[in-house]
Amino acid sequence: MNDLFEQISGQTPSVRHILVVDDDPDINRLLRARLTARGYDVSTAASGEEALMLLADSPADVIFLDISLPGMNGLQTLAEVRQRRLDAAVIMTTAFGSEQIAVEALRQGADDYLRKPFESDEFRRVLERTVQRLELERQNRVLRQQLETHHRRLLSEMARAAEVQARLLPQMAPVLPGFQLAAECIPARDVGGDFYDWQQPAPHVLSFWLCDVMGKGLDAALLMATVRAVMRAVVRSSPPAEAMRYVAAALNDDLIQSGRFVTLFLAQLDASSGRLAFIDAGHGLAFVRRANGSVETFDAPRGLPLGILPYEQYDQREVVMNPGDALVVYSDGLIDARVDLNLTPQALADQLCGAASALAMLDRLVTLLAPVQTPPDDMTLLVLYRKTDQG
Repeated sequence: MNDLFEQISGQTPSVRHILVVDDDPDINRLLRARLTARGYDVSTAASGEEALMLLADSPADVIFLDISLPGMNGLQTLAEVRQRRLDAAVIMTTAFGSEQIAVEALRQGADDYLRKPFESDEFRRVLERTVQRLELERQNRVLRQQLETHHRRLLSEMARAAEVQARLLPQMAPVLPGFQLAAECIPARDVGGDFYDWQQPAPHVLSFWLCDVMGKGLDAALLMATVRAVMRAVVRSSPPAEAMRYVAAALNDDLIQSGRFVTLFLAQLDASSGRLAFIDAGHGLAFVRRANGSVETFDAPRGLPLGILPYEQYDQREVVMNPGDALVVYSDGLIDARVDLNLTPQALADQLCGAASALAMLDRLVTLLAPVQTPPDDMTLLVLYRKTDQG
């Protein structure tokens, strides 16, 4: 913090130049002498008009401005200084001792005031107070500018990161005989920890997965990229049970060191038979909606999320998808976003009535988020649909 303060102080213009504005030559000489003795560079003016001309050529840090001036008076001069948005503190001086005039000057933008004749201690206090306030205001201004610059840079970097992350998701649905697949990922922030992916090692075989990294935002997105790279490297044509052994071994150290865990639904479809082999690693948010509208959930046993136990054994299970059936896999961001709807698997399945394609089903589910302004968590959906027309 001290280093930051020193850095800001080094970028802040120091208070060096003071302008004294008074039509009394003796007052000008007195203030010049006192201020010069304190190390300030001092200029003087005998009127408001002369002061404004000097300020146009040589800005001042502090202005001692007499309220009673010939022509343009002190309050009028103060108004012009503020209208020009000069970076200067203004100390009004008055020989009348009028608190009402001083209060009016402060209301119009003066920083402080001094009564004539100038008492030494009061002069010192007012000057020091004004200089300290001006320096603090300038430091705060520099800090705000730095924060705004940093914020703009961060927003730009996050936008680029979001673009990169979006491009890492599959851009086209796979072509599968008799099946359709559709998916969407909606991060709660610019980037997130949810993702889906798939690989098609053979025309009739599709491996796909949906992952939910604990947390959201940039840190979850960084870990997501690691998980994605591992999944793409080891899944390939391996059945889910074999692939999970490789995935768990590859990610164990990173997950332990990060203190995070990952829930995962990993499946492999044989499109020729409709047989779907899968492993649920602590995800628990998947079901099959049968053609007749009934719902088949995948109850226990489920494995633990990745990152909980390094040697967890994952049991592969199977389900057969018949024409008109749909597999729906989703992250808890959907449930958290609409707690008011109590989105059980049956409630979600009911939303799909009448939808005759994977994309139409996906749109039905995404529409549930329409009233949500700011999702509380990342939301990812994947729908696999076996067509009734096998052509």
